[in-house]
Amino acid sequence: MKDILQQSTLQLKPNWKMILLAMVGVGLLAFIAGVSTGNAERAWEALLLNTLFWGGIAQAGVMLGVIWQITDAKWGRPFKRVAEGFAAFLPAALVMFLLIILVGNSYLFEWVEHPMEVKKAYLNLPFFISRNIIGFSLMYGISMFFLMASLKPDLMLARSLVPGFGGKMGDRVMALANKLLKNGEQDPAKEAIRLEAFSRKVAPLLGVTYTIVMTMVAVDFVMSLDQEWFSTLFGVYFFVGNIYTTLAMMLIVMYFVRQKPGVAEYVTINRMHDLAKLTFAFAMLWTYMTFAHYLIIWYANVPEETPFMVTRAWADTPWRPVFWTLLGVLFIFPYLGLMSRTVCRTPAATAVVGTILVCGQFMSHYMMVVPSIQDRHEHPTFLMGYPEILVTLGFAGGFFLCFMLYMSTVPILPISDKHLCKSWHGR
Repeated sequence: MKDILQQSTLQLKPNWKMILLAMVGVGLLAFIAGVSTGNAERAWEALLLNTLFWGGIAQAGVMLGVIWQITDAKWGRPFKRVAEGFAAFLPAALVMFLLIILVGNSYLFEWVEHPMEVKKAYLNLPFFISRNIIGFSLMYGISMFFLMASLKPDLMLARSLVPGFGGKMGDRVMALANKLLKNGEQDPAKEAIRLEAFSRKVAPLLGVTYTIVMTMVAVDFVMSLDQEWFSTLFGVYFFVGNIYTTLAMMLIVMYFVRQKPGVAEYVTINRMHDLAKLTFAFAMLWTYMTFAHYLIIWYANVPEETPFMVTRAWADTPWRPVFWTLLGVLFIFPYLGLMSRTVCRTPAATAVVGTILVCGQFMSHYMMVVPSIQDRHEHPTFLMGYPEILVTLGFAGGFFLCFMLYMSTVPILPISDKHLCKSWHGR
């Protein structure tokens, strides 16, 4: 384990750091240029789209750790640190959400200036701002406690094996963990037992909070873009899609992580197979939610519900080709691809599948956000130009910069976890 700590920590090389910082700068400049040159709606649209997408991955990474904690799943433990590493982007996502809530609301939500009387009790600015600030504070706060409880014993053990592990950033993380969780035991093994019991109490609470808050996010930041439309299934569809996207991202990242010395002994081919099959399961669950959503809207034929599907799938709309392409990319492709045992047991192949699925889910988020805004105009158009591409580039750079800075500070594996082992029933 000492060799893995010394050789296999993910280090952000200076040249890659500069590239990621440049991507962030380009995205920031593109947003500022859009706001200041008359394309404010389009700039805020791109910001909302990317905040929902990358922020959803960050929070869903925490939820994978919660799922493995609640189910006591041994196979998922080698993936735990990487999944939770996505949460390093949560502070940036919170800033973006607050920017949208406090500054960009009038550019995105028509109910701010032209509210519907029947929905005015819920869709009004003071209530919108207050409930979202409370909701995000609650979800991100509990997530922070869960993450620190997961990380602290690992960092303590790593520093006992490799003095000074994590450097100054590691000192700051330990200081934060001690402040949130009290100093506790000095022995890493005893502290791991104490915080394991704490995590078992926090994980179910975070699971319930996640479903409530992310349903609220789906309603407030996506559904309310078209204030006439409503759906009782949309919240589940939204957060299941986030977990689906995060699992696809894990397929990509773990392909590179398991190439580090000694990591493949824990992240075995069988465990990569398990991760691919879980991605397959969420692909089928997401497809079921999509079909159920469509079926209910089609069968009921309620005037307030049907425009959502008509706008995206009708022959005369600019988004129809994307709508039907996504059905193939996010359902048929993973169904045929991840059914194969050979593909699931070939990390390079699953990384390619994961890349296609992440791109597909990005376009799925695009289809949730952009048509609802553009359909307000007399001549709605499919928008995917420099503003959208450059803002997306900035968010991607920021996400991976946060992820790599975090992972360069912590052990690549949850080394203090009692379920971490090189093999499990021959795996």
